[in-house]
Amino acid sequence: MRRLVAILLVLLLAACTSTTVSPRPTSSIPATTVPVTAPPASPSATPVPTVQPSVVAQSPALSPGSGTAFTTPVPPPAGATWTAIRWSALAPDDPLTLVRSILRWRGGFIAVGWDGSGTPVWTSRDGAHWDPLPVDTADTFWPGLLVVGVAEVPAGLVALTLLAGTYDCRAATACPTYSPTLPLMTWTSPDGRVWAPTSGAGPVISEPVHWQRAPLLASGPTGLVVASPTSPTRVATSADGVHWRTVPASALPSGLQIGALAGTAQGVTAVGTLPLDPEHERAVALQSTDGATWSGPYVLLDPTASVMLASTGESWGASDLVVGSDGLIAVGRFFATLGATLWWRSADGRTWQLLPGYPPLGPTTCIGEGCGSQPDGSLVGDGGRMVALRGGSDAGVWASADGLVWRILAVSGDVPDAQATTAGVGNQPVLLPGGILVSDGTTTWFGEAGTE
Repeated sequence: MRRLVAILLVLLLAACTSTTVSPRPTSSIPATTVPVTAPPASPSATPVPTVQPSVVAQSPALSPGSGTAFTTPVPPPAGATWTAIRWSALAPDDPLTLVRSILRWRGGFIAVGWDGSGTPVWTSRDGAHWDPLPVDTADTFWPGLLVVGVAEVPAGLVALTLLAGTYDCRAATACPTYSPTLPLMTWTSPDGRVWAPTSGAGPVISEPVHWQRAPLLASGPTGLVVASPTSPTRVATSADGVHWRTVPASALPSGLQIGALAGTAQGVTAVGTLPLDPEHERAVALQSTDGATWSGPYVLLDPTASVMLASTGESWGASDLVVGSDGLIAVGRFFATLGATLWWRSADGRTWQLLPGYPPLGPTTCIGEGCGSQPDGSLVGDGGRMVALRGGSDAGVWASADGLVWRILAVSGDVPDAQATTAGVGNQPVLLPGGILVSDGTTTWFGEAGTE
């Protein structure tokens, strides 16, 4: 009898100790993927990338809406003509307030946001119903990664990622720097929901540094171009987002620092700053059909320049590109205290003309030093249309395909304040397929587009 009881106790103990909870999918890096800074000794020791706890969900700065689905009005077709903007203030916990970019692609839409510690992602089939992308699963992004760009390729989507670092970029709102702990990586997806790191080396565009700006990504007719936000700039190209080729430094002017990249049907246009001599710099533009061979530089003149490469006087550079279907506007400034903002317009990326007075916005009309040397509002573009906007008592919205001819839109609703549309205050407006997002740092407004 005692022997039978002992046997039963042994069997019961074995049953209890064998009961386990199924583990969640791991995000460990397979041995064949991009190596981390210190490769593991064996596949079984492969670590999850090290991240600070403040980067993940425990951060008190993480918005509760970053993992929440949301809805927006169905956007109009890509080629529809906007005729009106109806503004409304969003609730503070509306996940739409976190969105910083939306890409329309053949499979639907993908949105990337910023929640104070990371870059939440949402996808949508119709542009109206948005589902959050889970983090740290077997087929999504690792925790602690920043999605710094998304582009479409023939096989689907490519995302460019870096590991989040410290959070001090001297802007009006908290924003990240970018760490070399992991190399610049690319991920591919057929549908925007399932993502995998590419098996080859990612784009190699700089020595390990903590960048104050994200790498630049553009999609052209022959594939993708990535550039470092460093001086000198380094560039890499890829046809598919998987296999990358670093462009030799000799392919670019010595000392060039690219400020912005944009893809068009003809190729890729870059604007930036080029040293003229040890004490002077000039804004320049370059063009390429494939990202490997570049034409230029084409110098963007200031209002008083009479000699294209004069080495006297002010220095100025270009840092942004606003793109429509039929033209581009480069944005730059003089490098001086309270330096004036400069706009140039081009139809082809080669020949540029200065746009004095920042049409259609006009200059600021405040009283004091620097007034009149900045646009009275903001300028944004998505490759199809450019939009100029101004809030406050003199609110207005204009749309253009080429940056020369502007069409004023009817404005209604809860109009945003002037600070929300003031260029350079750290709250850059976001142009969406169906409207505009603006924020003054406290309140966010959505301007829904009306069409013909």
